[in-house]
Amino acid sequence: MKKSSNVFIDTSAWLAILDPADDHHEKARDYYAGLLERSARLFTNNVVLDETLDRIKQNLGEKVAMEYLSILDEGVLSVSIRLDWISRRVRRTAIENMISNKKTELTLKHFYILETLRRRRIDIVFSFDQALKNFDYPIMPQGI
Repeated sequence: MKKSSNVFIDTSAWLAILDPADDHHEKARDYYAGLLERSARLFTNNVVLDETLDRIKQNLGEKVAMEYLSILDEGVLSVSIRLDWISRRVRRTAIENMISNKKTELTLKHFYILETLRRRRIDIVFSFDQALKNFDYPIMPQGI
């Protein structure tokens, strides 16, 4: 990976980083540490942030959810994590693409992610979600 890669982090990656019980925890933490070491430009979007926060609260509790939100807010303020906002116009495009797509494993959330990938010129997707392979972006870490 080139030093200045644009990397999108989805919910499955955030959960794997944070949850020691996740099957991909070690791999996710190592990969994330490598991204930080190489000063990769990290992206996520508000839909992923909301879903991740909800899942963390359900699985790991309110305290961990608040810690995640605090870390993410700090990352956004320091520009180490860029937060892409899904606007009404972008939402409409994602919905139209989802409705016209024939692949049943892809949900609306995936099409919100696709819009961020396109608009932010993402090079790599940090994810353990197999459905994202449908969009022909490199999914890392490999071997999932």
